[in-house]
Amino acid sequence: MTVWSRHQDFVARQGPIKVGIIGAGYVGAGLVHLLDQLEGFRPAVVVNRTVDRAVGAYVASGNSAAEVVVACTQSELEVAIEAGRPAVTADPDLVIAADGLDVLVEATGALDYGAAVMLSALTAGRAVVSINAEVDATIGWLLHTTAVEHGGVYTICDGDQPGVLMRTLDHVRHMGFAPLVAANCKRHLDIRQTPESSAPYAARDGTSPLVTTAAGDGTKMNIENAVVANLAGMPPDCRGMNGVPTTLEHAVQDVLATVSRTGVVEYTLGGDFAAGVFVIACPPEVASVQRALRFFKMGDGPDYLFFRPYTMVHFEMPLSLAEVVLDRRPLWQPAAPPVADVIAVAKHSLQAGERLDGIGGHSCYGQIDSVEASRDLLPIALSHHARLTRDIPRDEPIALDAVEIDENGPIVELRRRQDVLLGATSAS
Repeated sequence: MTVWSRHQDFVARQGPIKVGIIGAGYVGAGLVHLLDQLEGFRPAVVVNRTVDRAVGAYVASGNSAAEVVVACTQSELEVAIEAGRPAVTADPDLVIAADGLDVLVEATGALDYGAAVMLSALTAGRAVVSINAEVDATIGWLLHTTAVEHGGVYTICDGDQPGVLMRTLDHVRHMGFAPLVAANCKRHLDIRQTPESSAPYAARDGTSPLVTTAAGDGTKMNIENAVVANLAGMPPDCRGMNGVPTTLEHAVQDVLATVSRTGVVEYTLGGDFAAGVFVIACPPEVASVQRALRFFKMGDGPDYLFFRPYTMVHFEMPLSLAEVVLDRRPLWQPAAPPVADVIAVAKHSLQAGERLDGIGGHSCYGQIDSVEASRDLLPIALSHHARLTRDIPRDEPIALDAVEIDENGPIVELRRRQDVLLGATSAS
């Protein structure tokens, strides 16, 4: 049976999949609209720190504001879920504890808030589907371990680059090919981009300047590839990866000529890839399949390009939601401890005493590197909880001994917990 035929059976027995959506921003509001129109799903509740924005997500999808229940207690929320009325709340704990929900979606993209909410949900044994690559790249091992320990489910999802690359890697491997490179396709890169220079693009796209800056300066792409690296066991070839200028026609030759080894994550610059991703892979016995692959218009080999030309974020998430609810298993989970991290690099010359402003800000951009090479450097995810104790030249990685870190920051505390967990894992 296909996923969707099994989903149909589930709906016939238990009704639509009831989803709690955490975050009413670009992705969260889009998911509310999609699930409201899609048979077999129901966006049962939206959590947002600004309740009016959560109500607005329902209104934008065709509900009247008067229909929406603003829940302040768990009983109010559960009554609304049972009655099939759209509900909103500012308190994620109500959603984590509520009966009647099948799965939660973390769609905020926020580090501190998203990490804390997901950990609480997993500790309570909930199923959590996350679009939050920033949190996964920072404490993914902790989240997976917590889910297993408490009977929850934690997974990244379809639609964003990490999920699409993982689907492509799965597809390629189960056709008998060995992946050589998993690549994220980037149209342009400006490591000096700021929230001010990002403002016109943010206004055009309906995103925030911080999100747009993180995309433009490459931090977002490095984070996405770190997620893939840690799930697939494919480290970067070098710090920040190579960034190969190429086109679809020449990608196989150009990328393989650039990387120093295979089994790595990488990215391309420019070209005709749109917002796609690809995997370069080879069959174990080229000669035995070369004729068939040529007939199937895959080229002469010996290495082949498997290209996915789009990533459609919330439009693709229902597949993840259905699979997680039906199987109570993550779509992907790491088989081994992390192989990559994303470090903070000075965007301009920084001065002692300066407080860093984190992902998508003015002070630093993120670059992926191996865990070993990152060990004494500041993770980009902790940078908005850090203050410099000495000057840092432009484009120099920020060392841990060059900063004071606020240990009370939620993501800092959770990263420390993961470090202890990984230390125990390596010692056992």
